[in-house]
Amino acid sequence: MSVRTLNAVAPPLDFSFKNLATLTDSLEEEPRKGTKLKEGYTEIVTAVRYNNNSLSELSDLSPTMSALVFQPSAISWLDFSFNELVTLDKVILEFTNLTTLYLHGNHICNLAEVKKLSGLPHLRTLTLHGNPIENQDGYRHFVLSTLPTLKQLDFSSVTKQNKSDAESWKKLCSKKMKIGKKKKAEQ
Repeated sequence: MSVRTLNAVAPPLDFSFKNLATLTDSLEEEPRKGTKLKEGYTEIVTAVRYNNNSLSELSDLSPTMSALVFQPSAISWLDFSFNELVTLDKVILEFTNLTTLYLHGNHICNLAEVKKLSGLPHLRTLTLHGNPIENQDGYRHFVLSTLPTLKQLDFSSVTKQNKSDAESWKKLCSKKMKIGKKKKAEQ
């Protein structure tokens, strides 16, 4: 982003606490704090808040952002915390400049959902606490080994030791899986 572009960065587009059931519902709403929408709006929106709503899916994320903001590709921060998400739609991968993603306080229970985020090369901050996956054995190790570029997970800094432990955990789990598959094949 150039200095000229940085001067034109808008405040977050805030649709929090709007009781939205779908992302497209936001097309009929005014954002909080008076943020202007796309029409006649040339500032670059880099952050969008949809926290504390009733969203259960993200499949309409791309068309909704295209309708709302001038340059959707500039979005680097998305907040979907405290919704009703169970799965993550791969449409999120279209936001390749994403550095921060808040997903805490949802209903995500399958660690495989985290794998979907591995296609976000610039992701540095992720929150997943308050989801059922947080209670699974190896949760933090799994997330850190799947998303090695993270600098913060669940509002906690990721240390070199955390990364090292996650890599060791990943190697150990890989060996256990290979042994388990070998035993099944022998039976």
